Amino acid sequence: MLSFIEGGSVMAAELLGAKMLAPYFGSSLYVWATVLAITLGGLALGYFAGGILSYKSKNPFTLFYVLLAAATFTVLMPFSSKIILWLVGSHSLIPSVIVSATCILFPPVFMMGMVSPLIIKAITTDLEQSGKMAGAIYAISTLGGIIATFAFGFWVIPTFGLTAPSIVTGIVLGSIPALLIIQKKKLMQGAGFFLLCIWALSTSSSNINSSDIKVVYNEEGLLGQVMVLDYPRYKDTNIVGTSRWLFVNRISQTMYDSLADENNNEEKYFTYVYRIGEFADSMPKKSKILLLGLGGGSIAKTLSEKGFDIDVCELDKRIAHVAKTYFYLSDKVDITVDDARHYIKTCNKKYDLIIFDTFKGEDPPNHVFTKESLEETKKILQPDGTIFVNSLGYINGKIGKSMRSIYKTFLAAGFNVEVLPTDPNPNQRNLLYYASLNKVKPNEFFIPQAKIDLEDAVVLLDEYPVLDILNAEAAKRWRVLAINSFNADYNQQRLPLFK
Repeated sequence: MLSFIEGGSVMAAELLGAKMLAPYFGSSLYVWATVLAITLGGLALGYFAGGILSYKSKNPFTLFYVLLAAATFTVLMPFSSKIILWLVGSHSLIPSVIVSATCILFPPVFMMGMVSPLIIKAITTDLEQSGKMAGAIYAISTLGGIIATFAFGFWVIPTFGLTAPSIVTGIVLGSIPALLIIQKKKLMQGAGFFLLCIWALSTSSSNINSSDIKVVYNEEGLLGQVMVLDYPRYKDTNIVGTSRWLFVNRISQTMYDSLADENNNEEKYFTYVYRIGEFADSMPKKSKILLLGLGGGSIAKTLSEKGFDIDVCELDKRIAHVAKTYFYLSDKVDITVDDARHYIKTCNKKYDLIIFDTFKGEDPPNHVFTKESLEETKKILQPDGTIFVNSLGYINGKIGKSMRSIYKTFLAAGFNVEVLPTDPNPNQRNLLYYASLNKVKPNEFFIPQAKIDLEDAVVLLDEYPVLDILNAEAAKRWRVLAINSFNADYNQQRLPLFK
């Protein structure tokens, strides 16, 4: 039983730790690589230390004390993570990720790694049976990990967030050893653990947002943290309304400012939404449009109000709920919860306009922008149809290699491509790709093709999924800008980091 619980707790801690980092650092390749490395490193050192301790320690309570220490670190994860992120989060990104992951994840995982060798020593009485016992213990531990991975990934975290599951995981891991320690007259150690758990539960339930920014919606999930925030609009020193924003892992996905005066060049939505809307105005009103990636529904809302027949594919069902509940997307817009690539493969319709707006935080999905995926997209695009891709604003230098590679992949798939920046500043803009099997209608604001150097760009292929790696510099830049914005705004600092 203890081995099963320990195995489940390891995977729970790994998933919870990764998601605790996500609001600050995102969930890109370098974050997950760090989390996996720290978890495996902690377990490996724990196995080694547990093996030595099982040989040297003569105390029959050693196993229980190790379990209690692991449980204590797990209970404290929601609190220690906030302190650690506050202390190191504003420094260089990669070192901050490594230090934060180490401080948050290593202590509980290291202690859990010590458990299996100690259990094997405790139950082994015959050396000839030691191999069999070791295999059984590690199999039971692994089974617990498998079950916990599915449970936490698909139900626990989406339903209860991060704080309560972390505390409860620690309670489950530590209750049996604490009770056994109390039973053996070690009242102080066992009772102290339960008092810590009571404090953690009461503290977590009293977490109140004290910011002028209102949290309208906040949910955790395997696909990241989704928050809807109402930011105050100030005139002089008085609040005169709010603008509503959607964030995924604290990267802005949608802005809706209902008080914006569009006649005075104020924007209700992000600029790229207006550029897509302007293009759609030139299309016949019965045109069929496919939107891959919904966000808060700004594009879908704009095109629907213009009278177009629009289908939407969105991977995260929470986003679909948010768009209709908090950003007022009409129920008439048909939303399919599916992966964009799978939808393209299985779709039996033809579209006049297909829009890729498939961001998860700061990361475009690898599999959606391969040559094979774009060739599949051709099959559902009308011969004179157009594809739009909304992307990050960098296209020059090392930081723009991922965007140039998307450009080159479109060319390799047989498309004509032009790129429209929404702003001169790469840190503030989006790039819109216009792709068509025919010649793209000229626009004076397109980046001249001669200025897009494709020599080092890569044609993205299913068997060579490197977009995450190529996009690492751009994703890092956006994440640093997000962290700087967070740290510079007292109201943002007072928002709950995670649920």
